[in-house]
Amino acid sequence: MLAMILAAGLGTRLRPLTLVRPKVLVPVSGMPVFEFLVHRLHQSGVEAVMVNAFQLKDEMAAVVRENEWPVPIHVRLEPILLGTGGGLRNFLDLMRADESFIALNGDIICDAPFDHLYRLHLDTGGRVSLLLHDCPEFNNVAVDPDDQILAFGREAVDLKKVRPELRRLAFTGIHFLDPSVLKDLPAGEPSEILPVYRGLIERGEPPRALYHPGLFWRETGSIEAYFRLNIELAGMREGVLNPLATGRRICIHPRSHVSPGARLDGVVHVGKDSRIAEGSRLEDVIIWDGVDVRAGSRLRRCIVADGVTISGVHEGEVLHVR
Repeated sequence: MLAMILAAGLGTRLRPLTLVRPKVLVPVSGMPVFEFLVHRLHQSGVEAVMVNAFQLKDEMAAVVRENEWPVPIHVRLEPILLGTGGGLRNFLDLMRADESFIALNGDIICDAPFDHLYRLHLDTGGRVSLLLHDCPEFNNVAVDPDDQILAFGREAVDLKKVRPELRRLAFTGIHFLDPSVLKDLPAGEPSEILPVYRGLIERGEPPRALYHPGLFWRETGSIEAYFRLNIELAGMREGVLNPLATGRRICIHPRSHVSPGARLDGVVHVGKDSRIAEGSRLEDVIIWDGVDVRAGSRLRRCIVADGVTISGVHEGEVLHVR
């Protein structure tokens, strides 16, 4: 079983954080999302992971090259942004022609059992299955009573109006695909995957909907969602999203130093090689790596990206090196 993490997106809604790191390397509870996803895939029996990179692609390649991973990781840098379809097509030579693979967005935290869902996909006998769930903010996929996916986006909204028996659900960003659906996409050229799925619907081979009752799924695609997720995870029971830390209000990297005279309230995460000086007060603050919080500083509901030196009072800010 192979998997691909889609990691080439620009992360526009997560700026300015994605001016510092690719969005898949943004830390959640102190762990980059990419690292979390690789470990979850490995736990499900995935033998190798493919990943594409465009935004800050050299940083992405360096992380893959310089760290140890539980499975082989194949990274390919895109000279132009290829889109979801083009990014998947770019790895067609590494895929097994007779074996479906998993593709997933690199900006999600979830507890999907990939091995179980993979088997469900094979049982459908179809070429594509998509994991769906009920998330009103994103419910724009139309599904019939036989779990066939019939439309996406505005088309799904319009179809539901004339076919009330349909359900509208949200796509999780987790695909199960037969490589054959990619073969007609032009190699090395930008393309999207939704036209491929719409073509399957038109030919009477619609993608099938998969579900996982009680699915925990969150996206990290915006500043608000990212901050909210870190706070939420601190309030959850420990161990429910291994290897991600949950149920921990204060997380300090062992290579960082927090002065005994600093006060930490609410949820505070401090990344590697950071220093929190005497007399500082932090409340609901996410600090990345190499940050220097000077004496007497006050931070509340802030996100501080790599390498920032901070002094003074800050509330509700995203601080990064300019």
